[in-house]
Amino acid sequence: MRFTRILIAVCLLALFSSDRVSLAQEMTAEQVMKKVQEVYADKCCFRALFDQVTVNVAMDIKDTFEGIMYVRKPSYIALDVQVPEKQKVVMKGRAYSVQFLEDQTSVTGEVPAELNVENFFSFFTNIGAIDQNFSFKFPQRPREPGNELIFLELTSSKTSPASYRITLGIDSKKFTINRAIIYDALGNYNRFDLSEIKFLPSVPDSIFEIASPK
Repeated sequence: MRFTRILIAVCLLALFSSDRVSLAQEMTAEQVMKKVQEVYADKCCFRALFDQVTVNVAMDIKDTFEGIMYVRKPSYIALDVQVPEKQKVVMKGRAYSVQFLEDQTSVTGEVPAELNVENFFSFFTNIGAIDQNFSFKFPQRPREPGNELIFLELTSSKTSPASYRITLGIDSKKFTINRAIIYDALGNYNRFDLSEIKFLPSVPDSIFEIASPK
């Protein structure tokens, strides 16, 4: 179903100067994560543009989504999807609501426990406490030629064995999270690129509400 793919995609979320490049290369994974936590710890909310790609390897399916993301502690996420069709996705913990704006239909429900989304969403909504749910390390290639992100690999510390892992792309100048890629045990993945990240003092409740069908 069309809402299922974007919902799982959600579960699944670049700036250097020469002196900062040197600093980032000398930092440990723990030091990089501490910098990230310092940026997000005292922030309640942020807004960002998102560009999502979700790939099902076995079925050879690739979907893309674009729009605006709103995040508010402790567990609220809203996606105003513009491409490929206008829709609004709201997550409140495990509960979700999706509204298709063209025909004004909507669906609601709860994400099954086996999708393990609570840790992924707590990552987005409470990055300041990310070390409570994940262990992290540099991947084999923490940097890519021509790419201005530092990469960290996260593994859930709540599930054993870990059923998924997340790779983060961290802006080495601002220490914001500009990319999140989630891989499942079958090799499927979802890539979430964020841009124009703006921290906000608050986000109104209306952003996280779905209008009732008329």
